[in-house]
Amino acid sequence: MNGAVHRNRWSILQIVNMGTLISTLDVGIVNVTLPTMSEQFGVSLSQIQWVATAYLLTMVALLPFMGKLSDRWDRRKIYSWGFLLFSVGSVCIALSNGLASILLSRILQGVGATMIMANSQAMVRQLFPDRERGRALGMNAVVISIGTMSGPALGGLMLEVVDWPWLFWINVPIGLCAFVLGLRWFPSAEAGQDRSPFDVFGSFLLAAGTCLLMFAAEGGKENGFTTPILLQGAAGLVLFAVLWFAQRNMAYGILDRELFGRRKIALGNASSFFINLAQTATLIPIAFYLQGPLGLSPWSVGLLLIVQPLLMGVAAPIAGWVRDRYGAWFPITAGSLLCAASMLFVAALPNVTVLGIALQLALFGVGVGLFHATNNAEIMSDAPDRKISLAGSLLAMVRYLGNIAGIGIATLLVGSMTLGDSLGDGASASMDLRMRILFGICFLFCLGVAGMGKLRPKDKPTTTEIGA
Repeated sequence: MNGAVHRNRWSILQIVNMGTLISTLDVGIVNVTLPTMSEQFGVSLSQIQWVATAYLLTMVALLPFMGKLSDRWDRRKIYSWGFLLFSVGSVCIALSNGLASILLSRILQGVGATMIMANSQAMVRQLFPDRERGRALGMNAVVISIGTMSGPALGGLMLEVVDWPWLFWINVPIGLCAFVLGLRWFPSAEAGQDRSPFDVFGSFLLAAGTCLLMFAAEGGKENGFTTPILLQGAAGLVLFAVLWFAQRNMAYGILDRELFGRRKIALGNASSFFINLAQTATLIPIAFYLQGPLGLSPWSVGLLLIVQPLLMGVAAPIAGWVRDRYGAWFPITAGSLLCAASMLFVAALPNVTVLGIALQLALFGVGVGLFHATNNAEIMSDAPDRKISLAGSLLAMVRYLGNIAGIGIATLLVGSMTLGDSLGDGASASMDLRMRILFGICFLFCLGVAGMGKLRPKDKPTTTEIGA
């Protein structure tokens, strides 16, 4: 990478943040549009839900494959063309006149998002020396929190004044701008550094198993764990078991032995799985419990839920700075301990109250902000140069697997919660107990992540790099 590009690395980071922003905004905006789209096209909410599910399934299925492909070719082109494909998919959705065309367009948009997500972390690794990666990924975490917070609000506001297609049109100028600037500014990587064969069979098993687990988690959230849904989940777990045994002696497997043979990468991905599981599992019932037994208005619940991503956005840059200056052990361990402690405000207090939930959201937001920015920087810094896109895509895959597992656990324990529940009745007392059990389980998961900190190396970022 030449000196001019290296000097502009903080400006180039903003293009990376564009991809993060449109992908996080899109999820929230789409969820807001589903009831309107359902009414316009005359389909049920369970059918229109596929607009959201198809997007996620596409990314889950293609992330590892796209990561490996990016390590073989020039990731600058794959990343930049991902913006263009995302924009084209958005245009196609906005112009669609039926559910089938929307789903096909959503899959196209998902392919573009996969090309972006598989390389976002890798681009940061390529742009920044190790001593600056924590701060760079901390800034990226701020963009994640902004997109998460503003997506539903922006979507709801726009629907008051424009039709739903305009919620997809707004992706187009951002995507096209990032496409042009990316081709001009992104540093080129040496193509073909990783010449190992593609693991087609492993990629299929991983995609199929993940899809089955996602179907089971989403179906359980909507209909409860019926026998067909349990069979779907069991089939997904069987495919993962087959994948694990098939990969043990495969040098070029999709679960890369070289990557997961490195302690920082193995512990980092395991930690990320459990933290994301705990975050998803606890957020799902909180909104229902606040509106149901605790009787808060939707507006009040929305304001309260903003607390977590807001404090995450504040804590992440601080964590990145601490990691770059003093090392990663403290922010990762402190972050996971704060996540664990936050669960006690629901699991251990005499009653589940609004104040307890607010404290849980706030403390977990700080903890997850400290954890993610630092953990991501450690994983990407430890990956070999020829496999940084694969490392980034597997990190994203682990995040989705944690989310799926969190949905499954929450549905299993508190899936019968409704907005009609009220304090003082027998159903509410039973739900209160199951809420405590759920948060207690998540406390143990987060505490286990903190315990993994003892196994992490306590080295500091290198200061001799001048660029990647």
